[in-house]
Amino acid sequence: MILIALDLDGTALDSNGKLTEKVMEAIRQRTECAGYRFAFCSGRPMSGVLPHAQSTGIADDYHITSNGAVIQNGRGQKLTEELLDVEVYRELTDYCRKNGLTCIAVNDCGATTAFPVINLGTLEFCFLTNNQLRVCPISELDPIDKYSKLLICDNPDIIKQNKRKIEQRFSQHYSCVQGYPTMIEFAKKNVSKGNALAELANYYGISDKQVFVVGDNGNDLSSFKRFSQSIAMGNATTELKQAARWHCPTNDEDGVVKALEIIDNFIT
Repeated sequence: MILIALDLDGTALDSNGKLTEKVMEAIRQRTECAGYRFAFCSGRPMSGVLPHAQSTGIADDYHITSNGAVIQNGRGQKLTEELLDVEVYRELTDYCRKNGLTCIAVNDCGATTAFPVINLGTLEFCFLTNNQLRVCPISELDPIDKYSKLLICDNPDIIKQNKRKIEQRFSQHYSCVQGYPTMIEFAKKNVSKGNALAELANYYGISDKQVFVVGDNGNDLSSFKRFSQSIAMGNATTELKQAARWHCPTNDEDGVVKALEIIDNFIT
């Protein structure tokens, strides 16, 4: 059996955020074969992954969500979760207030922010993940609340201007990745897609040589470094393309279909 880990945004999904019929059918065909197992491996929480897992017939399987903070299936069963507490959210909120930025916190209950002004990045996150946003002062939160990830969200130019300073401030103690131009995402230091995928492979009893990864962005790099059988999309970042073993067309050219054909040819 092989495990195929597919990123969603920029990989399985086209630029409109949709799974095309060709991609859906390519995944469905292989799920009917006993030798294939799929996992979506996304920065999205489960609320943004589940609709696509359902449409491809793999909702009952485990998926890696929130950049590796949670491994969960469509029935709500969790294999692992690495969560941040309210004090970390408070720390990030204080930083954002001092630097003219905004942030949100995400858990199974949805997305929460202490900032009343909603910007493009926050709107995009809520749209992509099917989440409503609750505006709530930190002082009113339950002190035992936990979060799968925190995000600084804003317009792409503001994120670009602040990225290096944010990483210098937080990367020593937290995982900081950029999966979208409008967001920088924070999790526990040990959290990554690569680590979570290794956990999932171990759960299934699958060796590294039986794991294939397909992605396009910086939050996929940990998986590409961990597993050598990697495929970069035609629209992938330069860094990811350099780390990849193979390449396929862009997400708007149904590149995942070609990626799966590459995997088929490699294992036969």
